[in-house]
Amino acid sequence: MAAESRNPRHGALDAALGERIRRRRRELGMSQSALGGKLGITFQQVQKYENGTNRVSATMLVKLSDALGMPVTEILHEAEKGAPVKDAKAEDAQLLAAFGRIQSAEVRAAVLVLVAGLTQR
Repeated sequence: MAAESRNPRHGALDAALGERIRRRRRELGMSQSALGGKLGITFQQVQKYENGTNRVSATMLVKLSDALGMPVTEILHEAEKGAPVKDAKAEDAQLLAAFGRIQSAEVRAAVLVLVAGLTQR
């Protein structure tokens, strides 16, 4: 059964991502309050992410990745299994998270040149 968001404005990917966050949090034996503490947010906000009521930003996705001890790509990959249609925002978040992990300023600059070149094709 595909995940459905409680908010009709949000898609199945948001709900599936929330389910994945909840599953991993529970695997770790962590409460919503404990996760919220690690993220600098309230347990209510964690609850909204898990229910698919609020969308997870790219920045928060990276923070969740660290707090839950799993790569962003794994969180998104699992969430995409529950979504009937691929959401471009998930790809954006994945790209942003990967780009943020590049340590070298030279490599980041080269990636930007590459992406800019690809958009001109």
